[in-house]
Amino acid sequence: MSTVALRQACFSDNQYEHNAFQKCFSNLLGIGFKRFAVDVYWNPLRTEWSLCPVEQPGSDTDNEQDSVVSGSTVVVSAATASAKIPESTPLQPGGFALGRRQAMSETSSAVSTTAISSSSSLSSGQSTSEAVKPTITSFPTTSGPPLMQIGSYNCTSLMTLGLLTGLLADFMDATDTTTGASLTLLILNLHAASSLSDPDGPALLLSQDQLPQSGTLLSDILKGNLSEDTYTPSRLQDQRANLNSSWYDVDWNNRPAEGYYEASPDANGRLATIDGWPSEAFMEFQEFYRIVASFGTVDPQMQYYNIGSDFDYVFPPGTLTKVVETSIESDGQVSSGCLFAPSENTLTSGTNSSWAMSVPSSLEVGANPDLMSPILSIANLTSCGLSPFLNQSLANTTADKNPLPYAAYVHSSLWSWAPGEPLNVTSDATKNRCVAMTISPYPGRWSVTDCADRYRVACQDPSQPYNWQISSDSTDYEGAASACPSSYQFSVPHTALENAHLLAALQAHRQSVPTDDAILVDLNQLSVADCWVVGINGTCPYLSRTDTDQTRIVVVPTVAAVIIFVLAALTFFVKCAANRREDKRGRKRRMVGGWEYEGVPS
Repeated sequence: MSTVALRQACFSDNQYEHNAFQKCFSNLLGIGFKRFAVDVYWNPLRTEWSLCPVEQPGSDTDNEQDSVVSGSTVVVSAATASAKIPESTPLQPGGFALGRRQAMSETSSAVSTTAISSSSSLSSGQSTSEAVKPTITSFPTTSGPPLMQIGSYNCTSLMTLGLLTGLLADFMDATDTTTGASLTLLILNLHAASSLSDPDGPALLLSQDQLPQSGTLLSDILKGNLSEDTYTPSRLQDQRANLNSSWYDVDWNNRPAEGYYEASPDANGRLATIDGWPSEAFMEFQEFYRIVASFGTVDPQMQYYNIGSDFDYVFPPGTLTKVVETSIESDGQVSSGCLFAPSENTLTSGTNSSWAMSVPSSLEVGANPDLMSPILSIANLTSCGLSPFLNQSLANTTADKNPLPYAAYVHSSLWSWAPGEPLNVTSDATKNRCVAMTISPYPGRWSVTDCADRYRVACQDPSQPYNWQISSDSTDYEGAASACPSSYQFSVPHTALENAHLLAALQAHRQSVPTDDAILVDLNQLSVADCWVVGINGTCPYLSRTDTDQTRIVVVPTVAAVIIFVLAALTFFVKCAANRREDKRGRKRRMVGGWEYEGVPS
């Protein structure tokens, strides 16, 4: 599950303009990023959660220090969705050098230190004197509110958390009945906005009276657009307390994967768990949830904000992240921190890749990369069971101006299909409708195969997901389930780490049978072309084009089918077939300050 910091991917040039952000965020969603680190700033002057790092004057402010002058009209380019604004705020004699706002390195004692923040630390002394009164320049635009130049930042008033949730909610609607439906995770890093009088210095400690009150809490803003789509902590707690009436009260292929959690009977004899999570199939296809939100870091300036008041809707810090420190060599090899060890196939707390993530070293990616050639460091981190966290801009550009480097990053984190796969299905009943893992030319990657072809079989111990064996006999897909030894099941890897252990088992097997360079894995499209499911009787949750219910007609892109039905990368969520809801929930269009989002470009 690829992770990206919006600060670096969309705002590395300190421009916070709503048209550019719309395009940037839409591109990142369309490319396939599933986990977002979002820096949100509380602006006490406007009493709102903003994406802009500096306070913006309130619409009715008459504060004398808020000296606002007019600039020339800015025309936002339709091609790049960006506006070039000159830095007109002068440096004061003996003052400070203009630079990006940085968050202080310490975190509140109530905040987990394992969460990743996309801000870096600020050196002491980068503060303006009290006499400095930076000029705020208002640049009228031809689309939306004016662009305000405040210190080294360019922001519009629409750049709020509500804008992001509105865009995300419309993306949920647009992908509601397609294979683009998948989980999106939000990691929210809380900051106080820098003062208007010192826009490039550290923010001030906010008093209780300056902080959000009921109606403007972080959870209140998220609920405004995402209430129907969000899986909440209270929902998880209720389901964990009674598995028989929740996760186990569904078909087998919607249940969470065994081995990643412990379940035991409570005092009333009901099965319960303290560490389990539902499968993604259960969350999406059974309960129709698409969003999970968690706190990341909280700045000391926000220490009096009670994040506990949001815990009924937002998960505590560190819930969706398990940071692993790694070292990467110049050739892209991971020299330390890798979770994969071929001789250790027992799942432990140290080798559990659920939520595991790591920040790669500086990446050199061209403006027009070859999407078929992976970035080695990203591919190797993924094979190690770690979700690469993109905390830098690529090719010196943001994703609204050029999304290709960011697409190359996501493609490099794919671990299942070999480049160019899966091939198109044929009219033959079995040809190109099953899947084999191969040794060459792409070790451990998958290719389509004729279901009648005979191979040895990938067999997994369901209680130990990293424990794989290769069957002693060769068989076609129809007979694969009976080819595995006792206590093992014909299966398919659900995570990159499971895939790495299966490859290790195949390579060890080849030492005794050198001619075996491929094995069957439990994945097929026997029911519907391009809809990959587990099990010989697996049912595609999407109807074909001939169905008369037009709300459920789906064009199934090959890549999307891979993502949805094969893997939930680097988490233990398992994509399985299930029935999809027949009708989408009605929802009003998202409006943010009179501006309406109209969809996500492909």
